[in-house]
Amino acid sequence: MNKDEYLKELRKLLRKLPKEDREDIISDYEEHFTIGMEKGRTEEEISKALGNPKNVAKQIKADHMVKKAEDKPSVGSIIEAILAIMGLGLFNLIFVAVPVLVVVAIIITLFVIGFVMIFGGIYWVLLPLLSFIFPKLLLTPSIVPNTSVLMDSLFTMLGGFAVTIGGILLVVAMVYVSKWFYELMIRYLKLNLRIIEGRKRDV
Repeated sequence: MNKDEYLKELRKLLRKLPKEDREDIISDYEEHFTIGMEKGRTEEEISKALGNPKNVAKQIKADHMVKKAEDKPSVGSIIEAILAIMGLGLFNLIFVAVPVLVVVAIIITLFVIGFVMIFGGIYWVLLPLLSFIFPKLLLTPSIVPNTSVLMDSLFTMLGGFAVTIGGILLVVAMVYVSKWFYELMIRYLKLNLRIIEGRKRDV
């Protein structure tokens, strides 16, 4: 594959990238060819040294997606970045997808537990009050001014408050954990790219 064929194929594979970024990348690869030819190498030798355009394009797109996820944090951006890196090979599929899925599953589970605690706690706070107002609707006996019943209602409400506050604290904590995990994931993806990066070769 000569220079023109290589660059044409690479440009085609990178067509979904922003035009400015794409042209900068193509310019860099043109420079690789220029430097290589100055050293006495043929265009075919340089093409082979640079690697298959398809693999090069995958690497470039993965790098682009990671930068996008870092600059514009969102669930969609990080998912695109993870998928792009997973597409680089089996190694990435195992060492990126598995840890991410495990941690995300844990975070989602804790979020769900937190919301269940909040709504469950609110229910137990309101239950004694609703029992006073709708005793028949709730199928509970009318609460009379009896010490044991009042104390029981008080403990129920206090327990409900405690559970609700615990749920709120858990959800708030998971918001911070999610932000921290996002930043950690970006670093991990960058490290992964550096490990497998093959396009920064001296040609």
